[in-house]
Amino acid sequence: MPNMTVTVDGKKIEVPLGSTILEACTAAGSRVPTLCHDNKLHPFGACRICLVEVEGTPRKFTPSCTTPATDNMVVKTTSPGLIEARRMVLELLLIKHPLDCPVCDKAGECSLQDLVHEYGLGPSRFDAEKGYLPPDYESAIIERNISRCILCGKCVRICDEQNAVGEWAFTRRGTRARISTDFDRPLDCEFCGECVEICPVGALTTRQFKYKARSWNLEGTASVCNYCGCGCGVSYETREGRIMRVGPARSNYLCTKGRFGWDAVHHAERLTTPKMRVNGELVDCTWDEALSIIATNLKVIKSRHGAEKIGGLGSVRTTNEDSYVFQKFLRTVVETNNIDTLARLKTPKGLNTTFFSGELNKMASHEVILVLDKNVGEINPLTGIEIVRAVNKKDRKLILVNEEFNKFNKIATVVLPTSTVNALEDLVKALSSGAGSEEAKRAAAMLKAAKNVAIIVPAQLSNNEFPLIRDLAGKLTEVTYYPLVRRSNFQGSLDMGVMPSYYPGYRKIDEASTADFAGLWNAVLPETTGMNAVEMIKAITPGKLAALYIMGDDPAGSDPGLKGILQKLEFLVVQDIFLTETAKLAHVVLPAASSTEKSGTFTNLERRLQQVNKAEEPIGESRPDWEIIQDIARKMGGSMKYGSTRDILAEIRSVVPAYKDLALGACWSREKSPLAGMADDLSLTSDSIMKQEVITAERLLFSSGMTITRSHEIRTIRHYKIEV
Repeated sequence: MPNMTVTVDGKKIEVPLGSTILEACTAAGSRVPTLCHDNKLHPFGACRICLVEVEGTPRKFTPSCTTPATDNMVVKTTSPGLIEARRMVLELLLIKHPLDCPVCDKAGECSLQDLVHEYGLGPSRFDAEKGYLPPDYESAIIERNISRCILCGKCVRICDEQNAVGEWAFTRRGTRARISTDFDRPLDCEFCGECVEICPVGALTTRQFKYKARSWNLEGTASVCNYCGCGCGVSYETREGRIMRVGPARSNYLCTKGRFGWDAVHHAERLTTPKMRVNGELVDCTWDEALSIIATNLKVIKSRHGAEKIGGLGSVRTTNEDSYVFQKFLRTVVETNNIDTLARLKTPKGLNTTFFSGELNKMASHEVILVLDKNVGEINPLTGIEIVRAVNKKDRKLILVNEEFNKFNKIATVVLPTSTVNALEDLVKALSSGAGSEEAKRAAAMLKAAKNVAIIVPAQLSNNEFPLIRDLAGKLTEVTYYPLVRRSNFQGSLDMGVMPSYYPGYRKIDEASTADFAGLWNAVLPETTGMNAVEMIKAITPGKLAALYIMGDDPAGSDPGLKGILQKLEFLVVQDIFLTETAKLAHVVLPAASSTEKSGTFTNLERRLQQVNKAEEPIGESRPDWEIIQDIARKMGGSMKYGSTRDILAEIRSVVPAYKDLALGACWSREKSPLAGMADDLSLTSDSIMKQEVITAERLLFSSGMTITRSHEIRTIRHYKIEV
């Protein structure tokens, strides 16, 4: 794109053609104040605080956020006249704005407050009464104080332009204008809190943070949300070592779970001490007692029945370091390859063999986006947001497969109102012979003409859909897949080898790889592959599996039918943050630290390595998962001696080629996977286990596993959504 020259406050700079004056000023290092502007939104020009002086124009002052810069333009940002004009704008905004900063949760980070202080406003020259309207407490989570609103329209625009929900709107006219919902009803939306985040004043606040702390007393800790495969960056804001609120790291998006669901870790049901079963009841015990019982029982069962009758189920909520140590413990100390995650039952067929994910922030680089799962915005909210941004900001074309109606229908170019398999058959037919429905023909023409295409792969694929997607992609130019992944560190658990047929780094278990890892770990390893998660569950009833170690999963909570099966185990260990339905059946229960209470790394669906940082101290006697596993290994004669997660990550880098030089924040490439292009399937299927997902709300966005169901804020939304 050609550049143009702009002079800002005497400094000549080059900016791309089409830049606004505000963008040119920012590039020149000249700060121009704004209230209604945000880089995520289209220019709006409502507040007029961003006025600048442009040499040679008839208008004295010009709004910089909406005015395009031109070649050889000369701009001033700090003339005396401009300062006085901005002061006047602020005075006008304050005519009816309540001066209730001492009780406003936005105090200390309010843009209006900062500008009033910066421009040194004194007593107002306008003698108007403050217009007071009572706060609106009718909506779940979010409170609205209309009197504080400055009509910047940011909440309206972000809800429409970024979220495609359009819940907020300008209502009434003149001096009675306000931002509201239609008919002033309570909010009925996704409750992502983006409107609260972007509001420059205290017009929108959250009940969760109300009167908890002042912004200047908070300390931020950058980390990663662990509610879905997107792994959005978060900032845990703490006061005196306890989380008060969560916001997005940098300027990224957070959904309702990421922004409000963190309070689950403060739930009263958190496990704080180890427990062991005595006379049929779980009672508190010491760590030494719990670890000794586990080590003794595992050794006895191994000696009596053989290591092949011991298994382990890992988690997708734990860190890479936890998963790595867990699988290493089972292989090198217990000497079994019976290790897996039940989460593989909820993953797309072909993940990491065929459908490697593209980077989400590059969604807008594709001319056409084909969405094959209508629940994309519910399963992976950030993927949905990037699709909306691509359509609204870059004018990309969206082809949607949806038998029902949701927000994506409003922005789609073509909607195929049928099932995924029927839509795929129709599209393949239209691309091959020009036959099919009118919608399919229109979609096929767009797909064929596109230089590059994004395909959103459903969270689960049938045996019919999988080959159809591959057939469709083969008829298109430059296809990038974006599979939907429900669980947070699912990718990391696969990379770390929490599977019965693979070592870390997708090394298939065979004679050569076993010899290599035996040397790397200085251990004797089992020579045969183990049972997968489904096979382990099925092996319990006939007595082919006697002991099971579950780290961070709740099979009985997800599928109540498994309760009776798990009770048949000779020995069951559960390591978790809550006394889950599965933990209630265990012989020993170990309290683990939550993701907010430990450090490590996650790997999200893009295969991006992300840093998890500890924001709080572990509650009670809970401990990080890897530390617990290491202590059990030592009691069983193992030689694990990790001092920190850094030591574990260093070992991971030495045994997993894709991680060797992988920087934090970077994605490992498809080319580094030994499975690329192979027929291996890392997903699991079962006719009897977890066929029906436990639904805790009428929408997937508010429904999930054992952690989110203990969030007071999300529970408030679920109950509210059901009752209205």
